[in-house]
Amino acid sequence: MCMKKLCALFLMPVFAGCLTSAIPPPTYWPVSYLGPKAKAEVAKYGVARAMPVIVRSPYAASAVAVLRSDGTIAFDPLNEFAATPANLIRGVFMDAMSASGLFREVVGTSSIATADVSVEVNVEKLVLDCSREGQRTAVVEIDLKILRQHAIVASVRGRGTADAADGKFGAAFSSAFGSAFVTAFAQLR
Repeated sequence: MCMKKLCALFLMPVFAGCLTSAIPPPTYWPVSYLGPKAKAEVAKYGVARAMPVIVRSPYAASAVAVLRSDGTIAFDPLNEFAATPANLIRGVFMDAMSASGLFREVVGTSSIATADVSVEVNVEKLVLDCSREGQRTAVVEIDLKILRQHAIVASVRGRGTADAADGKFGAAFSSAFGSAFVTAFAQLR
């Protein structure tokens, strides 16, 4: 009996993976606004307050969500966003608002500045679509609402995609977000 316990004690590091090669650390991808900056125009909505970003489940995880061919979603442990998507996209959202030309100024929720409107964005889809053999596409879908004194004055949707076959997921998601915001803001002109 003691011999079995002794053997088990020596084999524990093998079963625990201690003697196998190390798993590579994850890559942390930033996302930024890469869309165009609108030409100067009269700010249709005045000063805007960017509300907190809401990311729909299951896309709110830091690990990149991957859509597989069978319709299921997996999470890539080797590719993660540099922060939780809601926090990471907040800056992208504010940059896109500023670049749109629709707002005289953009302030955050912590600002004490008076705002004419509030802008909400819900990220409905944030996924690396690998459902087709040999293709990797960053897909972003957003729902954007403009509110004045708690009443919705505009509601639009935007969708963006970008090829991610080169494995540069930060650039692909940045491009997809840029397209989604440009599409949404174009409907508000």
